[in-house]
Formats: sequence, C-alpha cells, structure tokens
Amino acid sequence: MKLSVKKLYSLIPAPLKNLQNSLRIKDRLLLAGKRSREKKAVAKVRAKIQQNQKVNVVFMAMSVSFWKYDNLFELMQKSSHFKPVVLLTKRPQDTLEIQQMHHDKMTKYFGEKGFPVIETLQGTDPDILFYAQPYKNSITEELRAYNFLDKLICYVPYAFFISNYKWAYDAQVHNLAWKLFYPSELHKKNAEQISLIRGKNVEVVGYPLADKFATPAASDPWKIKDPKIKRIVWGVHHSVLSDDLADCGTFLAHAESMLDRARKNPEFQFAFKPHPHLKEHLYRHPDWGKARTDTYFAAWNVASNTFLFDNDYIDLFKTSDALIHDCGSFTVEYLYVDKPVLYIGNQRDDILCNFGKASMEANYTQSDFSIDEFLQMVAGKAGADTKRDVRQKFIKEQLNPPNGISFAQNIMNILEKAFG
Repeated sequence: MKLSVKKLYSLIPAPLKNLQNSLRIKDRLLLAGKRSREKKAVAKVRAKIQQNQKVNVVFMAMSVSFWKYDNLFELMQKSSHFKPVVLLTKRPQDTLEIQQMHHDKMTKYFGEKGFPVIETLQGTDPDILFYAQPYKNSITEELRAYNFLDKLICYVPYAFFISNYKWAYDAQVHNLAWKLFYPSELHKKNAEQISLIRGKNVEVVGYPLADKFATPAASDPWKIKDPKIKRIVWGVHHSVLSDDLADCGTFLAHAESMLDRARKNPEFQFAFKPHPHLKEHLYRHPDWGKARTDTYFAAWNVASNTFLFDNDYIDLFKTSDALIHDCGSFTVEYLYVDKPVLYIGNQRDDILCNFGKASMEANYTQSDFSIDEFLQMVAGKAGADTKRDVRQKFIKEQLNPPNGISFAQNIMNILEKAFG
C-alpha cells in the first residue's frame, strides 16, 4: 500500500514530532523525490505542447491589492501554449465579511480585465500553479502545496522583501516550488543562505510591478484635481497585534493624529491606503474592535481632502506627490515613481538585508524630517529633496528587470525554454 507523505508524517511518534522545528522532518519527507517529480511534470507539459494542447495555468488570488500579475496573465492569454485562469481564494484568518468584500472586488476587477475566474479546482487539472502567498495562514488546507506534488508549483513574491526573516524565504512553498521568480540577485543570495534547499529553484526576473510602473497612469483616483493641492499617500502596515510576525507597523501611534492633520491642512489631500489585512487585525485588537475600526475607516471619506483607498494602488502612486508609510514593500515600490517618501515605521536596521538597507537609504526617516516638516518640504515651503539622487541611483541599479525586457517576458522566456 502506497502511503502519502502526510500519512507517513502522521505515523511519527509524538516525541519525535517535537524535533520538527529543528530537523524539518515533514519538509524533508515532502522534498524526497522532488527532482524526479518535476521532471515528470515538465515532460507532461512538453508533451501537451507538442500535441497542440493547452497547458492549464492556475493563478491563485486572495485580494486585488495582492494581485500583481496582469502583464504575465495577458502574455499567457496571447500565447498559443497556455490557458490561464484565476482561482479566487479565501484567507482563513479573515472574517466572512472581509472574505466576501475581497471576493466581490476581485470578481469585479478580473471581470473588467477579461480574465477567466474559477471558484474551485474541482473539474480543473492544473499543470502549473502560481501561489499568491507562501504562508500557511494565507491559504486553506486543500490548497496547500503538499497537495500538488505532481504539479509545477511557482511563486512570485507579492511584495519586495527587505529583511532576512526566514518566513520570507523558507516556508513550505519556497522549498516545494519548481520555480521561484525573484526580483533581484540580492534576493536570490538571501534564498541561497536561508532556504532549506538553498535557493536552487530561484530565477531572477525583476519585480512584477516594474512593468506597470513603466507605463503612464490610466486613471486619476484623487478627489481634488487642482495640482496646487499636494497629494499625500499614507500607506499603513497591518502589524498592530502582539503576535504579528512583522513589527514595522506604527498605525496605533499615528491613527488619530494623521486624520486630524489631514483635516487641518486643506493645502494637502490625503489618501489613506491600508494594508489589505489591517482591518481584520484591528477587528481583533483589544482596544479597537469592529465598531471603532469601521467608524475610523469611514471617517476618511468625510472630509473634502481625505479618502480611503483600498484598491490597486499603482495609479494612486503615479499621480501622487509623496508617500508617508510604515510598510516594508512600499519602502521600495514607491521609489519607482521617483518622488519623496518618508518612512515612519519602527526601525529595523538589525533585520534588514543588503537590499533593504540600500532601499531604506532612499527613504527619508524621522531623523531627517518630522511628518509636518516633510509635508512642508513636499509643498516647497521649507527644505530640499536631498534624496533624489539616491533614489535615482537605486532605481537604475536595483529596480529594472534583467535582460532588458519586462518581468513578464522574462518568466515567459523561462517557461518556453523549459518546455521547448
């Protein structure tokens, strides 16, 4: 009788399971035969292409904000070899209300894009699976990677990771994946040092949003169109709970003062851009809860110069004048628009990787400006944008995709070569 890896692991005595964190027993069992399984899966895909059959590619999506793969999906739609679909997934930690909110927004977004959507894998035989996030708590049990060992698992990071945290490089998906499509050589080096399989599955292709930032804004989401009214994005991380893995968030310290500041400064308009998980985390916070959180979020839509923005933020960034934030990925992403950015998160110098340290140098911090001083600089009333040369140097050296082509085309070339 053939036993699954999951079943074999369940037969391990309890005392031995206590060694799991240090010995990685389950992960090593899952990795057994990885190379031979992948060879079979690649051969299967190659045979389908030779027989003029479409290769089934499933992209998992959990929210519009986390979706970064428009250009790649569109290239696959145009290809004669691939048949891509979007699988709408639910984050188990979210309330039913938040799950439904994300579901409705994704349905609308993908419908407008003309991307085919499915709600379940039943009736679908995927050849390639693209994961939206690598974390256990971000995906339901039936969609975890160990259920698809005979498929080609791919993962594109949904954010720029600027730290050396193991969870960013050494989760189960990172090691079981056939291909990890990373943004830079520095991220590949991190994987080689941190992941269980030492980054052997990493391909450097650039960052997905590089493609979108390279084009003009398609829309202007700001309330006030007068260019004299400076446009400030406040980007807020979700880390407000004591057990959050990341610890950069400072929302609790700035929530009331930032809203009050916006109301008192009509020469600016402020967009409140929360992390997709912030609301759910505030629902669980002992000092906030659902009622206070919903009231606070709604308050941002009351004043004429403030608004809540929780959709695809590319055009928001492109049409803004500056960013104030406490987020890891925004430390890098906003640099694409080459405008002033102020980081007000917790200092994380001890956990930053080399890429993170270089990106942080292109951000102002509160050792450079207070929030109000930063706003005066953006308005041209005091101080100068002394980080401009640093930003442009970082963009040139770190943010452009390799090979002189787009992120999406790099991935397509790698897939075509593997199956050719």
